[in-house]
Amino acid sequence: MRRILFFVLPVVFIGGLAFLTACDRSPKKGEARALSGGALNFTLPSVDGSIVRLSDYRGKVILVDFWATWCPPCREMIPVLSEIHRKYSSRGVVVLGISLDNDGLQALGPFVVEHRIPYKILLGTDAVREAFGGISSIPTLFMVDRNGKLVRKMIGYHSVEELEGQLKNYL
Repeated sequence: MRRILFFVLPVVFIGGLAFLTACDRSPKKGEARALSGGALNFTLPSVDGSIVRLSDYRGKVILVDFWATWCPPCREMIPVLSEIHRKYSSRGVVVLGISLDNDGLQALGPFVVEHRIPYKILLGTDAVREAFGGISSIPTLFMVDRNGKLVRKMIGYHSVEELEGQLKNYL
């Protein structure tokens, strides 16, 4: 029995270390950082091939939606966010969807076309998730004011009316 433990314990220990190393999701330097005054910034690739910086939308109210294609409540939010985009983009509201899917931009492209998503869809990174305080469940929606500061965090499904009520405070 001791011989078995002598061989099994090191294997389990080394395997555990390998697993923890593979699961390390530490933010990568430079992917997300705070701007002056505590505002956030990030640079992410978009499904349409462009590079999006949060700072490019300074002066606008931004809804940042962390979501995934496999998440039913996230999929229910797509028409809501599309409606907000249609109604309020002319008033300085920007909707950015940050996908937490592991399949990459190529898999997201057909989904965006099929669901006719009119707002920018970006491929999220662990660093951006951490910059927003960590995302424990999806959908998680953040509201960023015109100065680039996070002003609201909303978890789960929200109706158009709920979001409009929140937007009125920042338009």
